[in-house]
Amino acid sequence: MPKIQTSCPNCQQPIVAEIQQVIDGGRNPQQKELILSGGLNLAQCQACGFQGQLPVPMVYHDAEKEILFTFSPPDIGKTMEEKEGALAPLLKKIIDKLEPEKRKGYLFQPKDMLTMNSLIKSILLEDGVTEEMIESQQEKVNLLDSLFAQEGKELTETIKNNNDRIDREFFALFAEIAQRIISSQDEKAIEKIQAIQEILMIETDVGKEIMAETQEIQAASKSLEDLGKNLTRSSLLELVINAPTNERVRALTSLVRPAMDYEFFQMFTERIEKSAEEIRSNLVEKRNLMLKLTQEIDQQMYERTNAAKEIINSIIEEESPEEALIKIIDQIDQLFVQTLSAELELAIKEKQTERKDKLGNLLQKIQELTTPPELKIIDQLLSAADKGELENLLEEMKEQISPQFVDYMTSIISNFEEQINAADGDNQEEMKETLIRLKTVYNALIRRSMKIKIDENKN
Repeated sequence: MPKIQTSCPNCQQPIVAEIQQVIDGGRNPQQKELILSGGLNLAQCQACGFQGQLPVPMVYHDAEKEILFTFSPPDIGKTMEEKEGALAPLLKKIIDKLEPEKRKGYLFQPKDMLTMNSLIKSILLEDGVTEEMIESQQEKVNLLDSLFAQEGKELTETIKNNNDRIDREFFALFAEIAQRIISSQDEKAIEKIQAIQEILMIETDVGKEIMAETQEIQAASKSLEDLGKNLTRSSLLELVINAPTNERVRALTSLVRPAMDYEFFQMFTERIEKSAEEIRSNLVEKRNLMLKLTQEIDQQMYERTNAAKEIINSIIEEESPEEALIKIIDQIDQLFVQTLSAELELAIKEKQTERKDKLGNLLQKIQELTTPPELKIIDQLLSAADKGELENLLEEMKEQISPQFVDYMTSIISNFEEQINAADGDNQEEMKETLIRLKTVYNALIRRSMKIKIDENKN
C-alpha cells in the first residue's frame, strides 16, 4: 500500500499512514478481506493516541460480479463537485486496468455508499450474504461480547439460556477470536477464553457434539498409529468395517483420505458382495457415507487450492509483494505452500521465466518469515559444521545459544529419531545422515556448555 502524509482526524497533527483507495475485490481477495474485517486504512497518531480507520474516498470494484461502489466520507466543508473530483482519478484507475472489451456500462454508473457500514453490507449482499445472515452474525458477536463480560454462575446460565443460538457458526467465530487472543499472549484473556470454552463444551448441544467428534478423531488416530507400518488398504478396510459409529468412519476418512482411492473402494465392494446378508446393509451404508465424505473433502480441497492460487496471483502482481505477504501471513498453511510449489513447477515446465522468478521469490520469502529463529540458527550451525567452521560460529553466536536453545535442539533430535523409525528406503538413509550432522552440532554445544561451567567454577 502507498504511504501518504495526512492529518490525524482527532487532533489534526500530521501522520504517515498506508492508504488503499482502490480495492479490486475480484483480483485481490486479501484487500477484500481487509475491507470486510475493518482492517483497511488503519492509522495511529503518536500525538493523541488515536487508532482507527482514516476517512478517505474509496472505490470498490469486482469485474466478475459487475459491481462498482464508491464511498466519500462525510465532510460538510466539501461540495458534491469536490467529492466527485476526488473520486474521478480512482475510477479512472479501475477503467484503465481493464481491457477495452471488459469496459461495460456498470462502470459509468457507480453506486455511492453513504457509510463504510453500507459499503461492507453491499459487498456482502453481492456475495450472497443476506440481511438475515448479517444480523445473525451480529447477534453472535453481541453474545460473545456478553460472555467475555461475565463470570461464574452468570456465565454458565447465559450459555445455558442461549443453547439454541449457539451453533457451529458460533463456535467457528469463537475459535477465530480465541486464536487471536492466544496469539496476543495475554495470560488473563487466555484463561478467560479457556473458561468460556470449557462451559460451552459441557453445557451446549453443539459443544457436546464437537466433544464427541473430537473423541472419535482421537480414537481413530490411535487405531491408525497402532497399525504403524502395517497400514495398508486391507488393514484400513478392517478398521472401517469394525468402526463402532458413523462418526468413527467420518474421522478415519478425514485422516487418511488419500488412501481411500479407487482400489480401496473396489476392495470394499468385493467385501460387501461376499458378506453375510445380515451385515450387508450396514456395510453398504458405511461405503456410501465414505463416498459422500471423500467427494466433499475433494471439493473443499479444490476450492481451497483455487483460493490459494488467487491469493498467490494477486501477491506477485503487487508493487511490494513482501508487504502484501506479511498482511496475510496468518493464512499461510501447508496447502498454500504446496499450491505455490505446484505453480512454480508449472511455470518452470512452461518456461514462464518472469512468473517463475516471482513465484520463487515468494516461496523463499515465506520460508524466511515462517521458519522459527531456532531452526535458522540450527541451519547455520549445520552449514558451519560441514565446512569445519563450527567452533568459530559457536563463539560468534554465544549470545543466541541459551539453555532453552539446547532443549529445543534436543527435541528436534528426538523427533528426527521417531521419524526415522517410521520412514523407509532412501528417505530413511537421508534422514539418518541429517541426524548424524545434528548430533555432531549438539555434542559440540554440550562440550562448549560444560567448558563454560568449568571456567565459571574456577573463577
